[in-house]
Amino acid sequence: MAPTNSQNPNNNPRRRSAKTTSENADSLDVLETITRQRWLLAFFAMLGLVVGVAYSLNAQIWYKSNAKVLIAEKTAGLGEGSATGQGMVEEDTLANHMELIASRMIVGDALQETQVPGQDYSLMELPSIKAQLSDTEDAIDYVIDHLELVKGGEGSAKTARSLNVSFKHTEPDDAQLVLTAVMKRYEQFIIDQVEQVMGRANELVQTAKSEVEAELNAAEQEHLASRKAAPLFFQGTGSSNVYQDRYRRLQEELLDLDIKESTLRTRMERVQATLEDMDTSTDPVDHLDKLALIDSESLERLGLFAGLQMNSSNTAEFKAAMPAKMEEARTQITGLLRLNSEKQRLTAVFGPGHPKVQELENEIQLVKQFLQDNEELTNVSTGFSDTMLTPESLLKAYIGFVNHDIAALGERRKELIFLSEDAETKAKELIDYELQDMVMLKKIDRQEALFEGVVSQLRDLDTASGLSGYLYEFLELPRIGRKVWPSLPICGLGGLMLGLATGVFLAFANEIRDGRFRTAAELDEAIGLPSLGRVGKLNSIDMGIRGLVSAELSPDAEAFRLGRTVLLPEIRSGKLQTIGFTSPMQGDGKSTVTSNFAVSFAQLGLKTVVVDADLRRPSIHRYFSVSKTGGLCDVLEGRLQLADVIKDTDAEKVSVITAGSSSKMPAELLQMEKLDELLEELKQQFDVVLVDLPPVLAVSDPVVVMPRLDGGVLVIRVARVRRDEVINTMRRIRSSGGNFVGCMLNALGAGANFDGAGGYYGYYRSDYTRKKKNGRAEAARPIGSLPAAAKTENESDA
Repeated sequence: MAPTNSQNPNNNPRRRSAKTTSENADSLDVLETITRQRWLLAFFAMLGLVVGVAYSLNAQIWYKSNAKVLIAEKTAGLGEGSATGQGMVEEDTLANHMELIASRMIVGDALQETQVPGQDYSLMELPSIKAQLSDTEDAIDYVIDHLELVKGGEGSAKTARSLNVSFKHTEPDDAQLVLTAVMKRYEQFIIDQVEQVMGRANELVQTAKSEVEAELNAAEQEHLASRKAAPLFFQGTGSSNVYQDRYRRLQEELLDLDIKESTLRTRMERVQATLEDMDTSTDPVDHLDKLALIDSESLERLGLFAGLQMNSSNTAEFKAAMPAKMEEARTQITGLLRLNSEKQRLTAVFGPGHPKVQELENEIQLVKQFLQDNEELTNVSTGFSDTMLTPESLLKAYIGFVNHDIAALGERRKELIFLSEDAETKAKELIDYELQDMVMLKKIDRQEALFEGVVSQLRDLDTASGLSGYLYEFLELPRIGRKVWPSLPICGLGGLMLGLATGVFLAFANEIRDGRFRTAAELDEAIGLPSLGRVGKLNSIDMGIRGLVSAELSPDAEAFRLGRTVLLPEIRSGKLQTIGFTSPMQGDGKSTVTSNFAVSFAQLGLKTVVVDADLRRPSIHRYFSVSKTGGLCDVLEGRLQLADVIKDTDAEKVSVITAGSSSKMPAELLQMEKLDELLEELKQQFDVVLVDLPPVLAVSDPVVVMPRLDGGVLVIRVARVRRDEVINTMRRIRSSGGNFVGCMLNALGAGANFDGAGGYYGYYRSDYTRKKKNGRAEAARPIGSLPAAAKTENESDA
């Protein structure tokens, strides 16, 4: 059964430590790769340096001729910021000049038109150029390819509007000659083009001036004629529109008229409803109260109407026929009508709480009281004749007044609608004219601006007609070419960097191809097994039992004690008694590790037996210096009993069962049930049973035996094993039912990342190997001679 640590690898302190350092491992991969492949990098770096130096000594020599020209726009000092007569050109202008200098037109004309001094042929036939041409390249292409143009200066003058022109060639004198010819042809071309453009531009501007001037005059005449035909009330753009104001006032009056008409109709409906109620009522005083429905203006007109009626009633015949009291009643009714009219007028002006309004209210109440006290005087049949005034007749007269007013309002509405439509039409006509006038004014403004611009351009052209447009100042004339290539430092450095880059590429390619583990953290992460320790270089098998180091006081021996400490709790609990030791491939040191673990367990007083189950290449008998004959094969084949093959060794409490006689069918022997019986008997006789198994990837024997054991230890020699081999080993064992409880690292030749000593050397050199007072160091104790006190101490440490 597997121990607890194997069930949960994260509980292992060494596993946690590997996780803690794994974050730093990635950052060190590059440095570690360079360190491991340093000889490869050094070789290619030196090779590149040699190649670079050899190239610089044998390459074609090139010379470069340089020229520098300042380009400024030439003006007459009329523009803004151009008082000195020179204007700064734009970046695009410089770029255009660069394209012009390196064009086939300029270069071709320069080569064809320039004669070689002292010769009868042009630069096109220059021997040094023809020697560099190929079948697909002519002299013009060659010169363009070797021309270099750079804008600006150096340092703080990098933004200067200047051009640095250079030509690279194999002959220094010819380089100067070609560059001089190109720059002269470029200058002459610019001068010719500017003169041609200035003349054509002057002609075009003059034509444009005439056309724009004619259009401006036509626009002004059109606007003048339009103003002569303007409406009477037009006073210019932005003036007030009188028709629009009149239309607005008429609309407001129509709205007021609608409100008045609505009010009159509402009053008329109320009065008509009141008359219908009066037909069913006989109380004359109640009839008098209905007169309050009449508005103040109408009451005044009714009062005038009542007065006329009273005047007609004051004839001698009427007075003779009417009793005095009836006359009094009529007077009181007329006065009541007058008081009601006055009350409504004052209420509308001062409000119902005014003293005068209250006074009129009291008078009205006195009149009503009088009429009630003299009821017979107000009787309809006796008090009023058909021609006399009554409340009903007054209300009917009021309805007549209202109808007349409504009719008058209707006539006024028709008049206002007609006037409003006329004002609206004339307002729109005036607005249209204003818009047309504004458009004509804007057209005149545009023509004036265009005319002024044309005149300004014409003035500039006239002023600059004698100028060339640009100022060319050669700051540096073409001179004899100077050597620029090859440069020994540059070639050497370039070769060194190229070789170094090649070495780095090959180094990383080699790292990718090499599937070995590079760090302990990488191994722990891949296999997920508790680490039982790391050992370095161990003694040779030829030393026998004297070569086992687990009993010594050394860093390698401490590694076995660490593994023993990890496995000891499960061993003492009985869960882990039979332990198999195997490895991916042969030569990993599994037999050495098995033998040293046996001695380490025996130091704690545990009876330990080592079973050599590597029947193909047995070696345990050599480690313990015992005879190979009479071993595991003899027991499994029935020739000997178990007791006959257990051999004692010089190591106290350590016994050995060798492989015995060789067998032609080792895998079949290990599959026998008799092996299970043998293991059970050994578990009864010993505290720990260690089984040395063959490599997993070499033969099938470990796959057969491992499932029968309580657990296994995987021995890995990290300097030679590959990742896939370790993974395949664990997959085979686990698929067969076996179980690993930990791994033991053989760090021989693996480098600092798998140093088996770790931090032990300083500790042991300062204590255990310190010289005694007599000047001799304490020697390591031989196996089997460890005293009881030392054993107790080691057991306590474990």
